[in-house]
Amino acid sequence: MLETLETIVRIAVPILTLILGALSAYFRAHDKLRGSSIKYIAEAEELYKDSTKAGGQKFSWVVDALYDLIPAPLKIIVSKKCIEKIVQSSFDSIEAYAKMQLDIAVEKYLKYLNDGKSGDFIDFIKEREAKDD
Repeated sequence: MLETLETIVRIAVPILTLILGALSAYFRAHDKLRGSSIKYIAEAEELYKDSTKAGGQKFSWVVDALYDLIPAPLKIIVSKKCIEKIVQSSFDSIEAYAKMQLDIAVEKYLKYLNDGKSGDFIDFIKEREAKDD
């Protein structure tokens, strides 16, 4: 019985070590890709700024650029589908943040108007910038 348990342990420990090592590498790669995806999304926006309806091209460019960063052994674990999910998640986060900031700016502008100030948006921006300096 003890011999069987020792055999199981000798087989299980290396297997678990490999699995945990692969998971660790996957999560490190995932974090690196998530951080890099924002950089590449900005680069794609700049590259395709003169193109209309280039959303699909930009998305593919970002996915391909990130996939090229992955070491060959990890490509078994991290597929292009996984990269696509990371890029989409990053884009969704950026979009949500931009919308939140826009909502805050609109609220401030409406408060500015309610305070009886001029309706000129340029005056509002200049006044805000003067306050920030």
